[in-house]
Amino acid sequence: MAAKVRGHGVTRLAFAALAVACLTACAAGGSRGGTLSSAGPAAAGQPTPSAGDVLDLAIPAAVQNLPLTDEDGHTLTLSSLHGRTVVVTPSLTLCQEFCPLISANIGAAQRAVTASGLTSKVTFLEVTVDPDRDDLPHLKAYQGLFGAQPNWEFLRGSAAQIAAFWNAFHLSYGKVANEPGDAHPKDWLTGAAMTFDVNHQNILYVLGADGHIKWLTDAAPNVMSAALPDTLKAFLDDQGIHNYASPSDPSWTAVQLEQAIAFVTGSPVH
Repeated sequence: MAAKVRGHGVTRLAFAALAVACLTACAAGGSRGGTLSSAGPAAAGQPTPSAGDVLDLAIPAAVQNLPLTDEDGHTLTLSSLHGRTVVVTPSLTLCQEFCPLISANIGAAQRAVTASGLTSKVTFLEVTVDPDRDDLPHLKAYQGLFGAQPNWEFLRGSAAQIAAFWNAFHLSYGKVANEPGDAHPKDWLTGAAMTFDVNHQNILYVLGADGHIKWLTDAAPNVMSAALPDTLKAFLDDQGIHNYASPSDPSWTAVQLEQAIAFVTGSPVH
């Protein structure tokens, strides 16, 4: 399968320029507005995260209210999560290179959030970039592999809904056909041949209680000691095995995500 686009083409300055452009357009469209700040939000007593970028970027109201569907078929919107800190990442359940590693780190962070008594204050969202194949059975099975708790949701929508959602986050993705004649990998859930892959940027976001993006990192996941389910570990291709064993630089760990959550919530995560 094609290697995923990790997003290093979106540098901090490039993302800042996109954010400013988005905010200008949003203001013209009558959204809630917002500002981009290199200083970021002031979190009570919590240090600035050791990785990633701190900012304050509004998401258009139309996307805040965009209805997506979770693994149980329930509707969820970003606006329904206002008041919580929300971790958002792109995902596809049939990824063989990066997504299972990202999920492993999120699982470790989710357990730390629970141990810190912050379950009611923090939600984790993995939003598909593969709406054609990430149906409810795939999302539910993937959730089960990681033993995800109720505050760790897996979301899907129509192709148009997903495009609108990720456009607001300035995240690029797209289908790539597998080469004719190649031995196509098999869907780990159904056993069906996979005739295409989905390339996407691997950007991790943390939203504040106001629904603004407060922190992001544009880097590869470094799973370190995070647990990866055997089913998905066996599903990794050669690139995925390399990413698992020897993550490239820059990269982010579960501990660094926990630092970002602590910074945004203003509460320690340990």
